[in-house]
Amino acid sequence: MQSGMTWLKDYMATAKSGELAAPPSAWWIVTRACNLKCYYCFADARKRDPDELDTAGAKAVLDDFADSGVMFVTFLGGEPLTRKDIYELVDYSTDLGIYTALLTNGLNVRPEKIDKLVDGGLEMIGVSIDSKDDAVHDAVRGVAGSLAGAKGTIRHAIQRGLRTSVRIVVSEDSYPAIPDLFRWAIDEGVEELILLPIFMVGRAAGGAEDRRADLVGKQLFLSTLERLRDIGEPLGITVPQQTRLACPQGIELRAPDHELHHAGHAVGFEQSAGCKVGRFMVSVQPNGDVFSCPFVHAKVGSLREQSIVDIWQAPLLRKARAEDMGCLARSIIHTGRADVTDPTYVRPAAEMLAELPLPGTAPAPAPVAEQPFFPVDGLSLASHRARAVTSPTRS
Repeated sequence: MQSGMTWLKDYMATAKSGELAAPPSAWWIVTRACNLKCYYCFADARKRDPDELDTAGAKAVLDDFADSGVMFVTFLGGEPLTRKDIYELVDYSTDLGIYTALLTNGLNVRPEKIDKLVDGGLEMIGVSIDSKDDAVHDAVRGVAGSLAGAKGTIRHAIQRGLRTSVRIVVSEDSYPAIPDLFRWAIDEGVEELILLPIFMVGRAAGGAEDRRADLVGKQLFLSTLERLRDIGEPLGITVPQQTRLACPQGIELRAPDHELHHAGHAVGFEQSAGCKVGRFMVSVQPNGDVFSCPFVHAKVGSLREQSIVDIWQAPLLRKARAEDMGCLARSIIHTGRADVTDPTYVRPAAEMLAELPLPGTAPAPAPVAEQPFFPVDGLSLASHRARAVTSPTRS
């Protein structure tokens, strides 16, 4: 750890103990408007919500965050760059002293847009990629040219000295390409790779096999971490491993002594390992409602009516601080409730899979070669296209 980061390590340790008056971090879906159509979108982003916070309302939330001690804000969507005031919000947030990041799909992000974000003080930009193959990535995203746009955004951000992150949702579509994407990110000078399991929430939800898809998707995610560990070790890159939780995992791709290594962000990730609900973060919705996590669709408060300090004392968040509950998104997926322990955290996956009936009367399919799973409805674009055929009202 670099010198000068002791204060942040101590701060994050206090957060982990649940003793802070407000969350260190807020992941803010500033809009549900989006120019892509990803089948697994946790926010079910399509178009702008009619009650989306306006500029004044958003600034009021940022004022409350700054007054309450929230240190990190990540703007996401949807596509946050569809908001005309996003540059003003970035500038306002950074002027308040908040470490500000933004997640984008990279489509139609011209260099001057990145320059404007940098000029506004943006500290980090994250871009999602699903495959090294344009045809696969663009099909998953639903728009031709989206991979080219993502790569162009990444390259210009790196040139401007922004901490740049590549984010990959582990699905049947992305799984074969992840080792090559890992190497590509290293070669490009990307500072961080973030792997995310696919969650059966938002647009991904609604299939007959959501519980099975969650269990298999979790195993797929854990297997991917193991694969990348074997690739990273000879390169001096540490890939953290998980065994029970399967929470989004950051992987630092640059050595701590690299001139562009952003030590503060790295320390934040290191110290907040594991489930962040109730200790490290909240998720803000476009209208100011607050969820405990982007993947836990259960309201705990509203920033239109309450301060973040008051919301931080919501019963669900206090319970998450007091108990080791696993992943609350999976609690909802498997039990319909966010306030109970995640079954996949305390029970073997094989045992739970054996209890789930297969759709129809067909026998269990055989595993696909070199993939530790068999195809399951919900984990691939093909399965979602099949859903659309059988349920044409779902778009």
